[in-house]
This record gives sequence, C-alpha cells and structure tokens, in this order.
Amino acid sequence: MNYLTHFFTKESLSSVGKTLWKWWVASFTVIIVAYIITYLVDPDVKKAMNGISKALSVTGEKESYWEGTFTIFKNNWGVCLQVLILSFVPIPFLYAYSLILTNALIGIVVFLTQKSGLSLVHTIFAGLLPHSVLEISTFILAIYYGRKINKIIIGKIRNMFRSEKKNVPQLWRQVKETLIVFICVITPAIFLAAFIEGYLSRFLLNY
Repeated sequence: MNYLTHFFTKESLSSVGKTLWKWWVASFTVIIVAYIITYLVDPDVKKAMNGISKALSVTGEKESYWEGTFTIFKNNWGVCLQVLILSFVPIPFLYAYSLILTNALIGIVVFLTQKSGLSLVHTIFAGLLPHSVLEISTFILAIYYGRKINKIIIGKIRNMFRSEKKNVPQLWRQVKETLIVFICVITPAIFLAAFIEGYLSRFLLNY
C-alpha cells in the first residue's frame, strides 16, 4: 500500500479534518483558560517572560533570521516527535501533553503582551497567526497519528485479558504509515511554519 497516497484520500482527509476541528476547539479553550488564570494571578511581566524563555530554552541573544528559523524548527519538530513517542505509552491522550502546554503558553503570552502595553492586535495578527495556525495544525496531525498508535497498543493489551479477542490492526503497519507521513508531510509543514515565524513574523514585529 502506498501510505502517502492513502493520506490524501477523501476518507483520510475527512478524518483528519474532523480531528483538526475538535482539537482546534480544545486548543482555543486551553488558550482562553490560560489567559483567564494568568489574569487572575496577575504575575510580574518581566519575571514571567524570563521564566517562559528559560522553559523554551531561549537565550535572549538576537539570532539571525536563519538561526531563529532553525531553532524554531528544531523545537517544534521535537514536539511532534515527542507526541509520537508518548503515543506508545498505553495511557489515552498523554501524547497530547505537548499541544496542551503550547496552547497554555500562548494564552499566558497573550496576556503578558497586553499587560506590557504592546499592541495586542498587532502581536496576534503579526506575531502569532502567520505561523501558529500551521504550527498547531501540524501538532494536531501528529496527535491524529499518535492516537492511532495508542489505540492499537491499548487494544492489544486489552486483548491479553479477553477471552474473546477483538480484531486489532497491525502495529508495525501503522508505525510505518506514521513515519512516512511524519517525514513527508509533518516535517515540511513544521519547517514552513518555522520559516514563517523566523522570517515573516520577526519582520512584521521588527525584531
């Protein structure tokens, strides 16, 4: 079976579209909740931003556009890889941890941007939207395939305790399909999102 061709079938794209819709709703919910919690806590802007920079391993030194793009790509590619690695742990939705954390950080940063006196509209439309839509969508695509792997592993474990075994797809076939999509679809999309953030967003924000 040509796994990449299968990805672009109408049925597969429809399934991916439904997953994108559900997880985007969840993402907006997390962003809003994180914003509200940060508003209620009302942290010191400088300390909070320094804490986020340390958590994201940001040095604070001004990088060239290409260096910034590569750093962003490496970090986000690592997030997608982490999603797939966590999918092998037989705990439902543990693999979504990275997306939830990313969305929470967006909500926090949006509040801190507003509190610091910067233009919230300009920051969102110039600094977040150009790349975050593609970036988060790619994270969700990784979750889509992570969920498939996770369900197979959990199904095989449950079959160990069933008297009547249920039909469970072959794990190696799903892993192979996931790796092909990861290399041919997810990785290029992550690079494009990093390029947009590293070049276009920085240019629009003048830093």
